[in-house]
Amino acid sequence: MTMIAVGGVIGAGFFLGVGGAIAKAGPSVIIAYLAGGILAFLVLMLLVEMSIGRPVAGSFQRFAFEAFGPRAGFATGWTYWLAFLIGPASETIAAGTFLHVWFPSIPIWGFALVVAVLMTVVNLVGVAFFGEVEFWLSLVKVIALIAFIIWGAMVVTGAGPQSPTTIHNLVNDGGFAPAGIGGLLGAMLLVMFSYGGTEAIGTTAEESEHPERDLPRVLRSTLVRILVLYVASVSVLMMVLPWQQAGTSSSPFVDAMNILGGPVAANVMNIVVLTAALSCIDSGIYATSRMLFSMSREGYFPAVFAKVSKNNTPRIAIATSTAVLFLGALLYAFAPEFAYLWLASFSGFGFMFAWLMIALSQPRMRKILEAEGTLKWKAPGARAAVVVSVVIILAIFVGQFFIEGGWVMLAAGAIWLLFTMAYYQVSGKKRFLMTQKALMSSQS
Repeated sequence: MTMIAVGGVIGAGFFLGVGGAIAKAGPSVIIAYLAGGILAFLVLMLLVEMSIGRPVAGSFQRFAFEAFGPRAGFATGWTYWLAFLIGPASETIAAGTFLHVWFPSIPIWGFALVVAVLMTVVNLVGVAFFGEVEFWLSLVKVIALIAFIIWGAMVVTGAGPQSPTTIHNLVNDGGFAPAGIGGLLGAMLLVMFSYGGTEAIGTTAEESEHPERDLPRVLRSTLVRILVLYVASVSVLMMVLPWQQAGTSSSPFVDAMNILGGPVAANVMNIVVLTAALSCIDSGIYATSRMLFSMSREGYFPAVFAKVSKNNTPRIAIATSTAVLFLGALLYAFAPEFAYLWLASFSGFGFMFAWLMIALSQPRMRKILEAEGTLKWKAPGARAAVVVSVVIILAIFVGQFFIEGGWVMLAAGAIWLLFTMAYYQVSGKKRFLMTQKALMSSQS
């Protein structure tokens, strides 16, 4: 479960997407990742409390339903499903980009096809095999980040080989925050896309034998590790690589390793970044297929998505979730310069909406769980955590108006939410009420 949380976060959205965030905020992107880590910790803490009291595959989609009604539950679940699918779709672009460096004669869409098939097979085999694969994929990128932090810090401090890296890169070329507070807030959507995925552990609660024991352990360990790895690695990156050289045509970490150790080190990091992309896609398919399965089981979608195989795997939901992976290859074919940043930003909007609903649902869910006697673990300082989380999320949304094209992401997100409401009113509501009525009849 810990590696699922790590795998869902430290993907190409970090290794490649950090370049887009740096371009907007400069070295102050370090502050953005620190704030993002704090927000992720607060939201996950609230989610863990609810998931222990109500361990269901739908997780926060179910909590939004219980707290605010079926319409809110549907909007939360479907928006998260889309966000987590678009995220891995962008990862297919990243994986294709990394592989294209070594095999320039093979088109990126070809690599995306291979990756989609591979990840589908891994998830269809079953959760035990998925967990084992995710453990090793996540372990590789964690070790690589630790090695980068140590090596880069040694070089910057003069304890390692001589290099043109310098701590003054943090203030060169316009200062620490060349774009001011607007650039910092504008970068946050890409930063939060990097953190998006921590909430995936909520979807594992139903398949955990002891959620009241496992989830608090994951909370204590995973977020601390991710926060340390993110903030420390980005800080070292900003000292090694001049911020104006960062972009999304290649991973800034690969470029930094080229400075530290030459082409060999850069190729090794490129392998790690590719592994990170595969790992994040793996986690994305797992979380979104379970969300689709849960929403179908509750009546929001046709019952076919709630069917499971002999090994208790929702194969139709997995196949449907995997199909959206090809969106990345399709969009890249028509808009290669635009595809990755647009997908990453839109996915970041979806994650932020889901996190907002988690924070807003917690106060009502605590009352419900207390009344049922199922509140087995309380998030410390929950009231303050809710307020801080909501304020930060709203500030991130407002910050998009301060960057070029940021309002487009907000408009796209608003249109999507309107579409979900229209679908629910026309089709989802009727199916949901029929399913709930049938469930109540069977229970009675």
